[in-house]
Amino acid sequence: MRKSRMSRRDFLRQAGKASLALGLGSQIMAVTGCGGGANTVESTSGEYDVIIVGGGSAGSIVASKLLAASHGRKRILIIEAGGPTSALIGGNDYPPWLPPGRTDLTIFDVPGEYSQMAWMPLGQPYQLSETMFTFQGIGLGGNSMFNGMLFQTNPVSLFDNQWPSGWSWAEMMPYFQHVRQLVPVTNTPSTNGVPQNSGPATIIHPLYAANGWVEGDTSQPVSVPGIYSRPYVAVSNGRRAGPISGYFAQYDAGGAPSKGLEILPFSKAQSIDFDAHGRARAVNYLRRPSVDQSQSGIAATARLKRDGLLVMSAGALITPRLLLLSGVGPQGLEAQIFPGQSRPPFAIDNQTLGIGVFDHVMTMVSYSYSGSVPYSAYNYGDYAGNAADIENYLAGGIGPYAQYQPVSILNYMLNSDVPNIEIFLNPNGVGTPGGTYYPPNTFSAWLMLLNPSARGMITIDASGNVIHPDIYLPNTPDGQADAALMTQAVYDMIQLFMQNTDLTILFGPGGLSHPDLDPNSLTDVGEYVTGPSPVDGVYFNRLTINHFGGTAALSSGDGGVDPGTLILRGTENVAVVDASLIPTIVTAHPIGTIMAVADRAGDILSSRWD
Repeated sequence: MRKSRMSRRDFLRQAGKASLALGLGSQIMAVTGCGGGANTVESTSGEYDVIIVGGGSAGSIVASKLLAASHGRKRILIIEAGGPTSALIGGNDYPPWLPPGRTDLTIFDVPGEYSQMAWMPLGQPYQLSETMFTFQGIGLGGNSMFNGMLFQTNPVSLFDNQWPSGWSWAEMMPYFQHVRQLVPVTNTPSTNGVPQNSGPATIIHPLYAANGWVEGDTSQPVSVPGIYSRPYVAVSNGRRAGPISGYFAQYDAGGAPSKGLEILPFSKAQSIDFDAHGRARAVNYLRRPSVDQSQSGIAATARLKRDGLLVMSAGALITPRLLLLSGVGPQGLEAQIFPGQSRPPFAIDNQTLGIGVFDHVMTMVSYSYSGSVPYSAYNYGDYAGNAADIENYLAGGIGPYAQYQPVSILNYMLNSDVPNIEIFLNPNGVGTPGGTYYPPNTFSAWLMLLNPSARGMITIDASGNVIHPDIYLPNTPDGQADAALMTQAVYDMIQLFMQNTDLTILFGPGGLSHPDLDPNSLTDVGEYVTGPSPVDGVYFNRLTINHFGGTAALSSGDGGVDPGTLILRGTENVAVVDASLIPTIVTAHPIGTIMAVADRAGDILSSRWD
């Protein structure tokens, strides 16, 4: 459904008077429906050669490659919990500032709107209700339509030493290259080639250089102790690029339907029916009339042909959830996976399914700046104050709205032979814009553990929701090791940034938020890293990054997924293609790796038809 609009002038005037603590707050209307793309269907009928559960970052790519390989001779169905996103495929959730008559941009197409999505009003209708502890976005393209699209590459040594045979860097490199042929990557996304909101990078990068780190291409595998740059992101002509623009849009571009592809939007898979031999026969789902997940939906079933293939691409949390609920999982662990519930033993044994979930973990320090570099914090939600920037963006993809929020990236090795620490800088403070921790001269430094040790298990409550895994600096030996590493990294960052006397901690040890903690004390920094959060409504540590993986991992041993066929062990025809496959945590932002894995998976799965 297209949002109702006032005139753009009236909107900007009214927005200037609104509270901007959470974007536009009550100004944003909940999305109650979306337009259909060329291939959307209202229901399923007959039997399918392939059913893909989830049209997200991986599912949209594997669907595109399977469709191309089949030449329209196979019948492929995508069951997707959301609907169209980008305007390229029929999405129509337009930015409230888009002029009447223009239909070429949705909120998903504008990189700058990224900061207004996760946990914010623009994104609220799209947050998956079964994982409310984190922001999993529903809709075609999945999280690649909601995240910052930072393109980075797993180190070569991890592919060669920790991924199974057949997945070395030499074997994966062509797929990374193919992704980049279809998905443009740049560190100057504004179409005029000028870096945007560059103040924090200008302030901090000299400190990185003085510390011996080098400026370079952070989108390539890291081979030096530390490398920094302005972020390399997926953007084309000032618009979000990714699996939808690079792969999927050619098959669902609003014209004639692509023969062989059907998309069932606003539909959540509920369970999978298996026969006695472990062959998936059907997917049971609930069909809703719109993106509103509070609506009950109509129960229905999509059926596979006898030799059909089920591809699980619902993400590293939902793929194992659906399989566990359908009777596939580690026999003997039923009581742990379904705490407080009486569940029958898993009918199909896979001893590593749902085991070993990982995510990066993050904390934050916010700074005020009083030096000579011209700099002012930037609030993407201040549409009235940013009217000139919006006009420039509309005119030709120029300016801050062509750039995702982060403006600097540093990856480095701390007592490690692979990058295990990242610092990225955002050009704004935290909390309410204009408030205590968000005056005009602030920026925030977010420090992330790229290679934490803590691992968890997918567990499911009595309502069928995934329970928040205890992997964020937990009180376990691995969690304590992560906390010690995080403490040292935050302490080192504080000491490094102190070398610029124009910087003052605003939120962090010794700042207004934590005046009793000494930033020069490793013990006090450790208390900050592990202490209670939030303070004044600001969450600052043990933060969910939404880089989950490892829950149906590629494995040369028992359990998991067969590296040669991508078939989940214990089943005959269930393939897994999403971040669940990744066998070891990506010591980088994972979207590039997920896209490359999906590209290769499309070739592996289509070879079944040779």
